[in-house]
Amino acid sequence: MSMVVQRVSILALGAAALAIPAGPAAAQVDRTIVLNIMVECAKIDDPTARLACYDNNIRQVGGQVRNTVPGQTVRGVTGGAAPVDSQGPAGFGAEDVEFARPGPAPRPAGQIDEIHPRVASVTPREPGIYRVGMDDGTMWEFAEGVSSQFRLPSRGDTIEIERGALGSYLMQIDGQPPVPVRRIR
Repeated sequence: MSMVVQRVSILALGAAALAIPAGPAAAQVDRTIVLNIMVECAKIDDPTARLACYDNNIRQVGGQVRNTVPGQTVRGVTGGAAPVDSQGPAGFGAEDVEFARPGPAPRPAGQIDEIHPRVASVTPREPGIYRVGMDDGTMWEFAEGVSSQFRLPSRGDTIEIERGALGSYLMQIDGQPPVPVRRIR
């Protein structure tokens, strides 16, 4: 069974469980189920699908889903633009949310934003997906496939890996568009 079908099945079962009429004691059970589903949502690689998973499941327990993006402006009835959120996001994961604000986004003290490791090996996993071993012993895998024209790094090349939004990482190789990657070791 594919991972997508498996995740859809998990989410469908969780949504069905939430549809059961519940009293006050069962409301806590519903929140526990939603929490478990949210943990499963976190495993979804595609950011849009992951966000949809979060939004759909938090609505099941009465949570309010934001309709705007932090830093975005909205047009009022009078036509004037007003900032939706001038302070930016807050709470869990806020340090990884990218949004428009003057100057660089603050990072927790001691957090590294990018590294420049040297490539030790490149191994194909499936068409367009590669594992890249670094000389420091770490291993990174492409989270999305690349075209056959993509220039892979060679042993000894120095590449850049930087933090992306929502806990993701991007690998920059030879000035090409960045590739989403995940650390596997």
